[in-house]
Amino acid sequence: MAYLIGIDEAGYGPNIGPLVIGGTVWRIDDPVADLAGIELYDLLKDAVARKPSRKHLAIADSKVVYGKREDLSLLEEAVLATGARLSHVHPIWHCGCEPDLDDNTPHDLAPWYVEWKPTGLLNAAEETIAQRTAQFASVCQATGVSLAQVRSVFLTEKVYNERLARIGNKSTVLSHASLGLVRRLLAEIEATSPQAVRIVCDKHGGRDYYVGLLQHFFPDTWWQVEEESRGVSRYVGEVGQLEVSIEFRSKGEGFLPTALASIYAKFHREVAMRAINAYWAKRVPGIAPTAGYPVDAARFAQETEACRTKQKIPWETFWRLK
Repeated sequence: MAYLIGIDEAGYGPNIGPLVIGGTVWRIDDPVADLAGIELYDLLKDAVARKPSRKHLAIADSKVVYGKREDLSLLEEAVLATGARLSHVHPIWHCGCEPDLDDNTPHDLAPWYVEWKPTGLLNAAEETIAQRTAQFASVCQATGVSLAQVRSVFLTEKVYNERLARIGNKSTVLSHASLGLVRRLLAEIEATSPQAVRIVCDKHGGRDYYVGLLQHFFPDTWWQVEEESRGVSRYVGEVGQLEVSIEFRSKGEGFLPTALASIYAKFHREVAMRAINAYWAKRVPGIAPTAGYPVDAARFAQETEACRTKQKIPWETFWRLK
C-alpha cells in the first residue's frame, strides 16, 4: 500500500474573501516500487480527464476547470462525485472544513458566513452528480485506487490577518497553513508498517527553499534535500512509519491529487464569495458582485463602507491586509 497527497490553494491574491488550502489523500492498494512513476490520469482515464467532456469528470487546475464560467457546476461535480463517501466536504465552513488548524469548530466567522445556509446543489444537476459518482467509484474499485481523505483549511479574512500580523509575510502564512495541513493528513494515515508517501504541493509564491519549514513542522524528521530549483524543490524523510517524499513544484496541478486539491479549494472559495455577495446585495441595493481581486475589491469596499460603518464591522474582518 502507498499514498499520494496533493496540496494547493485558492484565493492567495484577493483582498476580499478567504484563503483556502485543499488537500487530497489517495491510497494505492497494490505494492508500488516507484511512486513517482504512477500517473493517476492514466489509471483513472475511464472516469477522469484533464478537460471537461460529456463522458468524464474534469479534474485539472481549477483555473482550467472553472475559468470564466458563470456557474460552479464543473467544480461542484468534481467535489461531490469524488467526495461522496468522505467527510469534510460539504457544507463549506460549518464543520465541513477547518477554519483554522488549531480549532475543531468554526470561530470568529464574519456575518456573511454565518448567514449563508445552502440547502442543496448550487449549479450541478443531480442526475449528473449521480452518474459521475458511480463512474468514479467503479473505476477506482477496478484499479485499486481510492480517494482516502480530503481536508481543507479555510482562513477567514480575520484569521488570515491575525496570522499575517503574527508571521509578517504573506508567503509564509500560506506555507504554514499548507504544511500544517500536510502534517494533519500524514497523522491521519494509519501505518502499522513502513508506507511510502509522495506529496506534491504547488510552489508558495517565489519560495524555492523549504527545508527550514519542514524541520519546523516535523522536528523529529531529518529532511534530505534532493533538489532545490526554480522548477521543483524536493525532499525526503521518515515521518514515523511513513517514508515521505515531498516536492514543491511550479504548476503542481499537473499531478492529479494536487489538481483535485485545487478544485476543492477553489470550490470552497467561490461558495464563500457567493455568501459575501449575497450578504451585501441585501444591504446595499444595486451593488455589483465582486470576485475579491484588488481593483474591483476597492470598488466593493467603497460601496459597502457606509453600511459597514453602521454595522460596526471591523476593517480586518472585511479586508485582507495583504
